[in-house]
Amino acid sequence: MINLKIINNIKLKKSSKFLILLLASMLIAAANAFVFYSLSMVSTITTATTGVWFVKGLDNVTAGVSLSPDNTSAVLTGLLAYPNASFTYTDPLRVRNNGSILHQIRLSPVTLSGNDTEFVYVKFLLRNGTSETSETLVSLEYNCSGSDWTVPSATGWVQIPASTEYAITVVTKARDSAASASVTIEIAVDVQ
Repeated sequence: MINLKIINNIKLKKSSKFLILLLASMLIAAANAFVFYSLSMVSTITTATTGVWFVKGLDNVTAGVSLSPDNTSAVLTGLLAYPNASFTYTDPLRVRNNGSILHQIRLSPVTLSGNDTEFVYVKFLLRNGTSETSETLVSLEYNCSGSDWTVPSATGWVQIPASTEYAITVVTKARDSAASASVTIEIAVDVQ
C-alpha cells in the first residue's frame, strides 16, 4: 500500500517548487522593468557668420562711424547736438541683410550715461532705404525733460528682405544756450 503521507509530501514539494519558480520569474520580470535605457545624440556645431550686419552710410565721416572687423558693432563719435536746433544725420550707418532669407529686426535701448540736462532729444530712426525720402519704419526716441531722460522701449519688429540695406538716421537737439555736455547712448539692432 502506498503511503498517503509520502504522496502528499511529493505534491507539496512540487507545488512549493512551482511557487518558488513562479516568484523567481516575477522577480526577474519586475527587475527588468526597472532597467533604464538611454538615447544617444551626436552634434556637430560649425561657426557661421551673421547674415545681418552694419555698413557705413554716406554720412559716416561726419558722424565719426567706425565698425568692428566683423561689422557687428559700430561706434559713432562725431554726433553733435546744436542749441535749439534739430540736426539730422540722414545716413551715417546702415543695417544690411546680406543673407538669402528675410529677417526681422528691431531697435532696442541698452545703456544711457552722461550729462542729461543740456539735451532735448536724441532719436534713432530705422528707414526702409538710404535716402532722405525713405519711410521711417520704427524709431527709438530718447527725450530729456532737463533733468531726466525718458528711455524708450524696444521698437516693434520689422522685416528686412534679403540683399537690402536700411539706414539708421540720427536726429539730435540740445537745449537753448546749452553748455558743453555729452551723453553716451548704446542701442542694439536685434535680429531674428
